[in-house]
Amino acid sequence: MVADAAGVAAELLGACRLRAGEPFPIAELLAPLATQHRALQEAVDGYAGPLALDATGRPDPLGGELAGLMSWLQLIGVLYRGLDDIPDPMRVQAGRTFSTAHLAARRVRDRTRRLAG
Repeated sequence: MVADAAGVAAELLGACRLRAGEPFPIAELLAPLATQHRALQEAVDGYAGPLALDATGRPDPLGGELAGLMSWLQLIGVLYRGLDDIPDPMRVQAGRTFSTAHLAARRVRDRTRRLAG
């Protein structure tokens, strides 16, 4: 479930290309990203053990990476809520935010796929 949601988020964010002078349909991106955030939250809620530690009691980097991805998705959903386009003064930071969230999604997707075997 985590790999699938992170994979969809990675695809959506990977398709984000902010270009000067071109409209960016942020409103179309927010709903599918919110769906993936909810799927990740359901996976966290359904997991019985701690996410910060692996089965051997050692720190598990996946917990932090998953928390980071969920934070980025939530930030995007809150910051760009209600916008039909990203205003010019926000475009540089939006590009950085999408890029960082995309990287986080790919990391979570790849790590969970490796763990699943």
